[in-house]
Amino acid sequence: MKSISTKQLIRLIMVLSCFCSSFGQVAHTIEKTENGQLLGLGTQHFLKSTILQEERPFIISLPFGYKETHATYPVLYVLDGLANIKHTVGTVEMLTESGLIPPLIIVAIESLDRNRDLTPSNAGKNLHGSSGNAGIPQSGGAPRFLDFFQEELIPFIDSHYRTHPYRILEGHSLGGLFSIYTLMERPDLFNAFIVAAPALWWNKEEMTEKAKSFFKLTNTLDKTAYFGIGGGDGWGMRQELKRYIDVVEQHRPANFRWKHEQVGDEGHMASRMLLNYNGLRFLFSDIKISEGLIDNYSDTAFLESEKWLKKRYGKNARRPAEDYFSLVSLLVDNGNELGAITVLESASKEYPEYIGLLTYLAKLYENTNQRDKAVDTYLLGVEVSKKYKQGQEDDLLEEVRKLKRKNK
Repeated sequence: MKSISTKQLIRLIMVLSCFCSSFGQVAHTIEKTENGQLLGLGTQHFLKSTILQEERPFIISLPFGYKETHATYPVLYVLDGLANIKHTVGTVEMLTESGLIPPLIIVAIESLDRNRDLTPSNAGKNLHGSSGNAGIPQSGGAPRFLDFFQEELIPFIDSHYRTHPYRILEGHSLGGLFSIYTLMERPDLFNAFIVAAPALWWNKEEMTEKAKSFFKLTNTLDKTAYFGIGGGDGWGMRQELKRYIDVVEQHRPANFRWKHEQVGDEGHMASRMLLNYNGLRFLFSDIKISEGLIDNYSDTAFLESEKWLKKRYGKNARRPAEDYFSLVSLLVDNGNELGAITVLESASKEYPEYIGLLTYLAKLYENTNQRDKAVDTYLLGVEVSKKYKQGQEDDLLEEVRKLKRKNK
């Protein structure tokens, strides 16, 4: 079989890079109200809670295309929902479009009394943030709030939406404190945690004290957790988080995948968006193609890894387009054009709007004497070009005419 020349390969790389960069700026259509207001952040719902004896508001943000599919989606539960919904939706949409995380359902729980709901114990006088007299008398409601999650909120979400079993809990400050409390109190309730600038100073660092026994007695913890904080965060935050991480370091349960980092010079409030971004990137870092697969490629191993990805994170999970293309380029360099076709067939299904993937796939079909498949792939590219107004129809049809002349 005739291999693609270096000149052709460079040209294809440049073409695909151009198409990837142009499609990176294509935003999904966001619905508008009659007076032109943009929607897209989500819809507010209310759940009458027997456990909390109140009506709890929360916001549901569904991934693009939810109504047009029968797929299930992992769920990201975000504490302090009103404060964090805007940047969270934007970050999730960007990372999803890039293939760095799977599409997610976002459930943003609005805070009614965060000092009550997010604190694991009652705090008395001289507590940081109190007047120094009575402390925060309503504090210590986290056990009931956690019951609300397990017995009311999560069952409601699972029964009304197409949810994948993979669940994430994200919290900042007192929400981070609640997330750490949940990790140790009911580790089976969530698969992963984003713990952002947690208020571990609470009640003389009682969560760190609890961690000493929890991690000592926990041999296996099949969870993923990101512990992040801004480099400019102050009293009660950075050193307290480091002391908690020291406990984790000392015991290291098997299968517990975690990361601790300080980022930039952001202060306590400014760090939220960056920690959300970094946290999601870390939780789903296993989406990227592994070095083991790159070094020891086989079609079987690649296809099995694709099945694993969709089983773990839902059928709409995919790799970044750049990952697919890098693997294809490596396989072509090594003379494995049939392997490159296998990867491109998968990639073009995951990114149907990328004409560059289809063009490369058609060239490889042509190069391996699969001319009928090459023609069909070029014609599919024509339809994609029309749909997304890429202006490539004439060039692609010319390739079809060349192939048909060869077949005569």
